[in-house]
Parts: sequence; C-alpha cells; structure tokens
Amino acid sequence: MIVDTFTKLMLKINLETFDITQLPSAEDGDFEFKSSSTPHDSLKKKLSCAVSGFANSGGGYFVAGVDGNGKADGGVLLKIGRQDLRDWVDQVVKQVEPVPRYDIKLIYDSMGRGAIHPGSAVLLVGVHESYLGPHMAPDYHYYVRAGAHTEKAKHFIVDAIWARRHFSKPRLTHLFRLKPGKEEAIQLGILALTDAPAVDIKINVLPLPQMIQHHENLFPLGISIIDRDNPFFFDVTTYFQAKKRFGEDVYLEVKYYDLAGNSYSYRTKVEVTGSVPPISIGNDDPASMVESLKSINKALLQLTTSRENVAKPSLVLSKPSENVFIDVEKLIPELLAEMREDLLENPFARECILISKSAVYEGDPNNSILQYYFESHTWLRSKLRILENYALVYEITYNSVPRFVISEGCDLYLI
Repeated sequence: MIVDTFTKLMLKINLETFDITQLPSAEDGDFEFKSSSTPHDSLKKKLSCAVSGFANSGGGYFVAGVDGNGKADGGVLLKIGRQDLRDWVDQVVKQVEPVPRYDIKLIYDSMGRGAIHPGSAVLLVGVHESYLGPHMAPDYHYYVRAGAHTEKAKHFIVDAIWARRHFSKPRLTHLFRLKPGKEEAIQLGILALTDAPAVDIKINVLPLPQMIQHHENLFPLGISIIDRDNPFFFDVTTYFQAKKRFGEDVYLEVKYYDLAGNSYSYRTKVEVTGSVPPISIGNDDPASMVESLKSINKALLQLTTSRENVAKPSLVLSKPSENVFIDVEKLIPELLAEMREDLLENPFARECILISKSAVYEGDPNNSILQYYFESHTWLRSKLRILENYALVYEITYNSVPRFVISEGCDLYLI
C-alpha cells in the first residue's frame, strides 16, 4: 500500500461566510494586517506590494482596519476621496503586472472583536495562488512573502518564478538501483516526476536499515534541491542478503517545498526485494572477455582527461555587495573561516576541490588548489551551492572531483 500525500499549508477560507472572528491573532504567512491609522498613500503602496508578494508566494490575504492582533481598530473609510473603497482597491490591485486573481470583502460587524466606526469597514483582499508570475508591484520591484513579512525578491527567486510559468507543482517519487561502479551496494533514490524543482527537502527512512543505523544523527537528510537534473541517491543496503539487511515494514518519508514556499509530503512503504535487477555472472569465453577488457581499457586511456585539456567556462562575475557577504557569513561561517585562513597562506590560489580525507589527490605542483573535506563540514556540497547562488564561486568539475573557481570578489573579501 502506498500513501502519497501532497499538502498545501495555505489557509483556505470561504469569503461568503468569513467574519472578523476567524482572523488569526497575529500576522503569518497567509495574513497581513494594516491599522486603520495607516495613511491612504502608505496603504496604497503596502497593498500593491502585498498583492505582488502573495501572488508570487502561493496566495494570501491583506486585511486593513485591524491592529496587530487582528482586532478591528476603527476600519477603513468606505470612501477614499471621491472613490468608493472597492473601486479604490480595484485601481490599486490592477497596477500590479500581471494582475492576479483576487477577491474583495468588506466586513461591517466587529462581532465584539474591536470596533468598526460608522462609514467604515474592515477591508479584506484575498489574492489567489498564481502560476503567471512573477507579479511586479508599481514600484517596479517583485515581492514575496517571507514568514509574516512582504519582502523584495532576490534576483534568483525572480528567475525561478519566471521559470515556474512552465512548471507544474513538484512531485517526487523513489526507486532502488545498483550503485554505479559498485554493484554490491544498493542505493535508494529520490527523483522528480515533474519539471518543478523541490527545495529544502527532508528525507527520513523509518526504521533505518542495518547498513546506515550508525548514521542516525544525520537523519532526516537535508537536501537543497531535487529536480529532473539533480536526483538524490544514497546507499541503504548490500546486494548480499538485501532483504534481511534492509528490513521489513520500512517507510520513506519526504517533506519538501516548492519555490513559492508551499509545503508537500510524500510517504510510502519501500521494499528492496524485486526492486533491482540481478547481478549478472555470465559463462562467456574468458579469452573473449580479456580481449573485450583490453579494448575497453584502450578506449579509456584515449579518453583520459587532464586539467589542461578540459574546456572550462569563462565567466565574468559581478562584484558582490557587502550585504551578500553578511548573508553568507550567517549561513556558513565555519567554511568561510577556513577559506580565509587558506587564502592567507596561499594568496594566489583560485581553485578548490571537495574530497574525502581517505582520498589521495595528485595535483599539479604549479597550480595551488585548496582542499576541503566532506568529513570536516556537514553538507559541504550544499554549502558550495550557497556560494554559487551568490555568484561567489562557479563550478568546473571534471574527472568526477567537485571543483570550483573562487571569484576575485570573494577572494578579496576573505583576504
């Protein structure tokens, strides 16, 4: 039996029966409150930014005429200048491009939750979830909801929202496979079924298979992104005695978000038996096999790559702002501290690799390359992904060794 549940956290309300008593006691990701004392010019700007933010972040509700606890504090005048309040709201919302779907409700009865003055009402503007984003506010900025706040979206979020026009909601599934190059091990993989990327993924296996029980402290696994180009696989058992070592009544639980911050979950019972093909042990002629292996080895020797003949991208990275380094220092202070110490000792180094302490790397003595170990930094690859997102490094991986070039802006800052 498979249980596949995708749950959207955004609150759904019925505007026809909604009253002020149903408002939450504080702002959250779905509700933004504005006081009756907010000047009309300021209210206009805040409403347009909130409409952009909610439309880009899965929808939500802008409520004016209440205090920070959701209690009516007088209400908004039913006429703003010579315009009816509804017409005024329509005019403001339609300045957002493209205009998202929205609803307007005026609440005249406080039902004992604060007070609404005569000639006023509590204004509720409901913004629908949109797949036509990004939606731009009249000030030519794009906004998103970050918790209980509406904030300007960073450029990579805007790019992601643009791309989402052609995506559906993220949907993940799983499969087992023999580990490439080491078929005595079996891996469990999480894959994307749609073009929509899943982000901030948490993966748990309950109970843990025998092979990974000693890594209990690493679960749930935290993965930055899974999409069609970036599945995630990890070892869970051996081919020999796979059923016994993997266990029975084992469940896979995956929780994740889409780019708009909506939450999803995937839970299913997983069985390793019958999920991977058998390891083939043939009865071919040994002499023929030797000749085949020689041919393969010859072809591989011809394909051997070196650092000098790998085509590397030529990128010109813009100089990052100080705010970028403030953000990155908060996210990965330990890694930056180690990079700073290494660059002080090797000021002309501009490349770094990610390896295991048990690996042996034979580098070019004429090219100083910094080395960072997976054992020293939890989720090391994800931390480099953060630096990539901020354009502080770019990847030039070859020969299966994760390899990056450090930008001059990053180098100057660290030194």
